[in-house]
Amino acid sequence: MPESASLTTFSWKSLSSRTTTVLLQLLLWVVLGVFYFAWNNRPNFSFEGPVWPLVALQLGFSVLLFNALVYLIIPLWLLRGRTWQALAAGVAVLYAFELWMYVGSRLAQTYLPLSPVMHRVLQQFYVTGFWGKLLNPAAQLNAFFGLLAIVLFPVLISFLAYALVIDRRRLALERDHLHLELGYLKSQINPQFLFNTLGSLHTLTRTRDERAGDVVLHLADLMRYTLYETDSERVPLSRELEFLEDYLALERLRRPETLSITHKVVGAVAEQQLAPLLLHPFLERLFAGLDDAPQAAANIHSEVRVGAEEVSLTLERTTEEPLPLTYRTDAAIGAALRRLALHYPDHHAVHLTETDQLVRVQLTIRL
Repeated sequence: MPESASLTTFSWKSLSSRTTTVLLQLLLWVVLGVFYFAWNNRPNFSFEGPVWPLVALQLGFSVLLFNALVYLIIPLWLLRGRTWQALAAGVAVLYAFELWMYVGSRLAQTYLPLSPVMHRVLQQFYVTGFWGKLLNPAAQLNAFFGLLAIVLFPVLISFLAYALVIDRRRLALERDHLHLELGYLKSQINPQFLFNTLGSLHTLTRTRDERAGDVVLHLADLMRYTLYETDSERVPLSRELEFLEDYLALERLRRPETLSITHKVVGAVAEQQLAPLLLHPFLERLFAGLDDAPQAAANIHSEVRVGAEEVSLTLERTTEEPLPLTYRTDAAIGAALRRLALHYPDHHAVHLTETDQLVRVQLTIRL
């Protein structure tokens, strides 16, 4: 049973937007068909014979009206403030209803074996005096109330369905936005860092430095993680922490004379999961800020505290020379904060402190 439930949930979530729209419309028409059969069989308005011809006419117009509202009138005119177009569309809907019911009634009377009562109702309401009523305001008012009685329910359903469609599109846009943000953050392991690392690797290989092999291994691990392991919504926290350690190892090799780096992890890392590349931007942009004064002495302290349902990151950078205040306004930091808000709404806290010689970050995430 659990496997079956899981499969059903997965199948529904994996449906395309077009397929979901078609299924929702089919469900809507079934509901409306039941409604119209009940409406035309109410105690004060019942037929001895079958009522399906009248139901077919009403349901067919509701299908047209629903699609006109959801895909044309509401999004293109009403919500864009095009009042006159929306009013003209309303008048067109009224005349379209009358023409639809007139043509349908005549065809039904001609080609279908209707009961006498059904024949008389179609003739009285939709055929007799049709052409003379088109320019008669009183007749149009009566036609409007007749239309309202029939289509009020589908109109309400149309607005609700449109709200659902908009909400689904919003969720799809949010998912696309998250993927774009992740792609952007991947790019923030930026070309300049890669070029500098490759330059350091070149120097180490020319001097036959033993550390060259470590550089290759750390760089390969960084690239493997960002390219192949960050496509899922959550990754193991242990892998994210390994990524930070590889990154710090390369930074130690880049600036061995001017930069002091301390890093520690406190707590037991077990099965915790985290959104990928969520911690790295806050750490990486500390080093990016040092490029404005590459010879300035700096100290960077990083500490990760891990709990069963919480992880916190504390970063601090101090420098002897003043540096531009670029950390808080950095695009990568802004993107990381947006991802936090989308992945962990009301489940995270960030405190940033920045002066010309100090940057401190305190980040807490409830997993």
